[in-house]
Amino acid sequence: YRPRATKRSDDSTITTTTLDPPDAAEKEKPPMALFDSYRVPRLRREFKFRLDEGTPVQVRPLRPEDGARLKAGFTQMSQLARRRRFLDDVSQLTDEMVDKLTNLDQVDRAGWGCMNRERPQEPGVGLARYQRINGDRRSADAAIVVLEPYQGRGAGMLLHACLHLTAHRAGIRRFYYDVTSDNARFIARIYGKPLANQFGAPIRLVVPWKYGFKSV
Repeated sequence: YRPRATKRSDDSTITTTTLDPPDAAEKEKPPMALFDSYRVPRLRREFKFRLDEGTPVQVRPLRPEDGARLKAGFTQMSQLARRRRFLDDVSQLTDEMVDKLTNLDQVDRAGWGCMNRERPQEPGVGLARYQRINGDRRSADAAIVVLEPYQGRGAGMLLHACLHLTAHRAGIRRFYYDVTSDNARFIARIYGKPLANQFGAPIRLVVPWKYGFKSV
């Protein structure tokens, strides 16, 4: 555990406890050049997939025209889900927030969305995005949101994989996830084991590419 003030990709600062992968210190770390030489699959611009229980979904990068869907999806998030995502009590998704999520170059700022093909009228299943950190070309802040009806069905891992593959081709090798410490399910999935009680304080999870990619 490493408490510190953390500067995020949008230049804001929050106090977090940084957690490295539990086995990072014990394992001999191979040269990063070894991972740079891996042949990483190239994602298609849009593709079909089935979640764990068979739900057919469409997966593609986020676009400016998705703004209305994002706002509609936000209204379906519980207060707890909003606090876990934004680390604050956010009451609405502003136009500025939507612009940051949809005005992307898929290199320094990237995002992927997932929609249920059988229910096109719904806002969507979830989304994932990253933003490269100023001054650190090999790192990015990342976040994933899956609407509650679709949680536990593999959508998060699907979006996680899309984000990692996109980031690797952009030269990014490390993700930072800022989460609240009571988000036990996400922390266990990323970090791999339970944590000591942090009383809901923000936690910054460090996910080097080699660990994150293995998990997807």
